Amino acid sequence: MTLEERFHKLLFQYSEKKELIDSLWNTINKKYSENHRAYHNLNHLEELFNYHDQYHNKIETPNTIAFSIFYHDVIYNIWKKDNEEKSALFAIKELSQLFISSDILKTIKEQIIATKTHESKNIDTQFLIDFDLAVLGQSEEIYQKYTQSIRNEYKLVPEFMYKKGRAKILQHFISKPFIYKTSIFIDTYEKQAKKNLEKELNTLKNGIK
Repeated sequence: MTLEERFHKLLFQYSEKKELIDSLWNTINKKYSENHRAYHNLNHLEELFNYHDQYHNKIETPNTIAFSIFYHDVIYNIWKKDNEEKSALFAIKELSQLFISSDILKTIKEQIIATKTHESKNIDTQFLIDFDLAVLGQSEEIYQKYTQSIRNEYKLVPEFMYKKGRAKILQHFISKPFIYKTSIFIDTYEKQAKKNLEKELNTLKNGIK
């Protein structure tokens, strides 16, 4: 199933207005296809939905998580620090045109913001956080491609500044008792994620000196 097909299938459960759903999809497609996105693009959404499908039976509200996946990076500007908050507000504005309860909209907003803090006590939101960070625990080859894509997104940032900022982020994750929130992701990806992060951090530190 393509992202577009998935989007339409999801939204048709909350509206019969095809033109509206087409319009909402076109906005998603346009936003995630922006030229400056080398990682936070449609491929990233595909990755998250792969995990969504894989762990579908462990999620209490799959549709709510699906909405949050579609909109969690809809606003993405490397120079801003409020992308998640703006994405959450954008999601609520768009999805308010559908027959979605206020409680679900509130949860979607909270879940999108949680992809910034990486903290939540809600099990579904914890899965969303882990889906978003799953790339950190992949093979060295996949992780390296990911880091190259992130650097490409920040290509306007001078090398020295990028390395210092990136090193700070890596150290933050390495210092946490666990990167992932759910036991299944900890068991599956935690060890490799720490290994990948530490290797990149050591490389960056050598470059900063």
